[in-house]
Amino acid sequence: MIRAGAMLAWPAERYPDKVAITCEGRDMTFGEVDARVNRLANGLLALGLQRGDRVAALLDNSPRAIETRFALMKAGLCMVALNVRQAPEEHAYILNDSDSRVLILDAAYGPVWEGIRHQCTGVSEVIAVAAAARSFLDYEAVIASASESAPEVMVELDDLERIAYTSGTTGRPKGIMKTLGNDLARLRNDFLNEEQLTGPDDVMLNVAPLTHAARVLFRKHYLKGARNLIFNRFDEETMLQVIERERVTTAMFVPTMIVRLVVHPKVRDYDVSSLQRVFFGTAPMPPDKFDQAISIFGNVFRQNYGLSEATQPVLSLTPHDLAGVDEDVRQHRLASAGRPALGVEVRIANEQGEAVARGEEGELLIRGEIVMRGYWKNPEATREVLDAAGWLHTGDMAWQDDDGFITISGRKKDMIISGGFNVYPREVERIIETHAGVQEVAVVGVPNAVWGESVAAFVVPRPGTALTPDAVVEVCKAHVASYKKPQVVEIVDELPKNFQGKILKRVLLEQYQQRTGS
Repeated sequence: MIRAGAMLAWPAERYPDKVAITCEGRDMTFGEVDARVNRLANGLLALGLQRGDRVAALLDNSPRAIETRFALMKAGLCMVALNVRQAPEEHAYILNDSDSRVLILDAAYGPVWEGIRHQCTGVSEVIAVAAAARSFLDYEAVIASASESAPEVMVELDDLERIAYTSGTTGRPKGIMKTLGNDLARLRNDFLNEEQLTGPDDVMLNVAPLTHAARVLFRKHYLKGARNLIFNRFDEETMLQVIERERVTTAMFVPTMIVRLVVHPKVRDYDVSSLQRVFFGTAPMPPDKFDQAISIFGNVFRQNYGLSEATQPVLSLTPHDLAGVDEDVRQHRLASAGRPALGVEVRIANEQGEAVARGEEGELLIRGEIVMRGYWKNPEATREVLDAAGWLHTGDMAWQDDDGFITISGRKKDMIISGGFNVYPREVERIIETHAGVQEVAVVGVPNAVWGESVAAFVVPRPGTALTPDAVVEVCKAHVASYKKPQVVEIVDELPKNFQGKILKRVLLEQYQQRTGS
């Protein structure tokens, strides 16, 4: 057994008076953060919570999100992160399904809880920041009333550390069980795959949700004594100003954010030379936009592929991979997801689970200590994706070149069958993305009485361009077979996405069917 969250005290011991977090105009030192985390952990245990109990959090990006995350680790409790962009009914489902006993929330979400509390009888206590209702425990009061000493809770590597719910794109959200062993393996792999060492002089810019995937990069920098800047909302000019003023060395964005920075009219007015690493993932980056980003920010981008069931990095594309190679090789790699990360087993397999030859397409399988234990209270769904040999079947179709770089073709379930021909949406999306007037695109299959399905493209134009459906079809003609060309093209203002920036194709299809009655 090991003491829960023991590593979180390390930076406070080394750098007690160094600034750890800057947020909302306030600095917090490592010593201050650690003391508050200990108090919150002890306050939670004083409520009668036991090792492994589930505690849910509905929090914006702020120091409270970090304090809550770290306190749960030190108390040996299991975190259930709620997405602030989900509907109240989704929150109620997750609270009940996870058997959460306590909910910690920002005051702004008090009305959300009041609307669903009658459905969530298993939640015995609600802790709110700046609690307004008498039924809530006040967050600061819980901290003030508890001991500053680190709790002595012993845990096992197989203890549940987190239940992360899927975005529910194929029905009810599923709870992904992640153990303490999963978490430590992820942290180890992060350091194992570093090309530049993280250190106390680094400054990390955090704007992605800290209750979800971004938490790991935050913690990595926190453990090494780096300063973390926290922002709750993404604004292009604010980000550029902060990078210049604070000499930011590391940032994590989703591809949509990077594209918005690249097309910002003042992007070249700012000094961004301090940036050494920009991490991105959750969705592919169009190669031309990737190239533009490199021309502005430098060769500092690291693409990490992963999924909730097997946290990134699973595949990584690094600055080193793009340096000193022929331009045609470089362009191919820009379109890839990179090579298998150290610490992970990867296989591209046929329907029987057997490895296919280089250059052949198959399903991407993953095995290793980062792979989830399974889906919470859902053994049937677990068996569908985790085989007896421990391989996680991702549902992503891919192929690997002779140098080991893996290109994702598309989702197995997203494949369109039109007139008996198979069409992978990602192939068509890549072609459409080459048009200078395209900012984003999503391709889906829509019902067709004759062909079964038609290829439909939903395109967000770049600001200031006059993009037409005919122009989208025209760019496809020279590059894809006729049956792969979009029969339906809609120019839209935006694409529906989840909180991680992933396009929700099921929602896109539902909206189309509602409009057309198909």
